[in-house]
Amino acid sequence: MLVTVVALGAGVFLLGGGLMRLETRLTGVPGHFRAEHCEISESRHGDDGLLCTGSFEAEDGSFRIAQVDVETVFDEKPTEPVAATVDGPSATVAVEHRTGAWLLPAATGLFCLIVGVRNVVVAVRHTRRSGPSAASGTAEAEPSAKSPA
Repeated sequence: MLVTVVALGAGVFLLGGGLMRLETRLTGVPGHFRAEHCEISESRHGDDGLLCTGSFEAEDGSFRIAQVDVETVFDEKPTEPVAATVDGPSATVAVEHRTGAWLLPAATGLFCLIVGVRNVVVAVRHTRRSGPSAASGTAEAEPSAKSPA
């Protein structure tokens, strides 16, 4: 049961995050992110990378944001501007133009949701097949046949 709840929760979270990144990528303002400060993102899996903050400048020069985070992990600090998109001049997060920036979390979230929904369907079918008395852990006593006297 716990696995199902975790799968559903993680699925909603990851799919939602991936779709929000996709929306920013499709409808946001394109420009360039310049990394100014990066720090190591230590993960339990040993795939450490760099999380960076810096500035963003719109491609058309209409605005500049002095401090934004970029939603990606870099192998090394970018020395050149990175193509990115933001929601607008008040954004605090930039989305890198790589497809994986939105596709990986969205696909992982969708997979988790499928696993969670599958677990729920299997549990409901099992409960229906077993009947309510078997599901609650009680069994009704069957009438015993009378022995001939």
